[in-house]
Amino acid sequence: MSAIPILDSRALKIEIDEERVLVAADLHLGIEVELSKRGISLPSQMSKVKERLLKLINQENPDRLILLGDVKHNIPITSWQEQRELPGFFEEIGERVKVEILPGNHDGNIRSLVPKSTTVHNAHGIVIGKEKRIGLMHGHAWPDPKLLKTDTIVTGHNHPAIEFRDELGARMTEPVWMRYKIDSLKLPNKLQREIDGEGPEFLVCPAFSELISGATLNQRPPEEIPGPIFKSGAAKTNEAEIYLLDGTFLGTLGTLKKMLEEG
Repeated sequence: MSAIPILDSRALKIEIDEERVLVAADLHLGIEVELSKRGISLPSQMSKVKERLLKLINQENPDRLILLGDVKHNIPITSWQEQRELPGFFEEIGERVKVEILPGNHDGNIRSLVPKSTTVHNAHGIVIGKEKRIGLMHGHAWPDPKLLKTDTIVTGHNHPAIEFRDELGARMTEPVWMRYKIDSLKLPNKLQREIDGEGPEFLVCPAFSELISGATLNQRPPEEIPGPIFKSGAAKTNEAEIYLLDGTFLGTLGTLKKMLEEG
């Protein structure tokens, strides 16, 4: 079993039980509508996102494509663009690979926007694999208890990024991968009972959308990171390992916060 970020991309490949699975999170298709309300006019980006996904599908030849939520962007009302373009987007991707969705907090009404061939799972996550198992979910809700019996839980939702500053004070942010452990005693009692030993490792995917501004992890306290695992204090954020898209290990989040504070 392996769960490996694909270098220089925002996607993950999993090889488990002789099956290849491609994973991506937070496509936020249709975000152009919100940007236009802020005075930023962009043509539809769905074709570009589709091309990026198809390139990865052709490169990795997966058996399944699993999207970890926030496939669409606009809430609470689905935009006209999403209604018009999402069905065709998924029909074309579905001709190449089996597509599955784990709904996120932006995915209201998603079942009506995708073909019947696209599987939409429960928002609390699924488990893949038999002996060695991996949990998959969006991350805006508590995991199904069965996910806590896996070796690794892969999530999205947080759009992780790190802020850098140069000697002149200029700032830039880069999307990152985040690996962290949990303090199981800070989980709800019903979830604590499901954990053997230290519990699973969590891997947070960067947003696949290139229009999403990342949540700068080294600029905010843990309780301000979205999702119940972080807000409960269960995530060991200071010890979390941070990696750039090219695989560079930046260090722990605690170290990166200290470096930013020291300038």
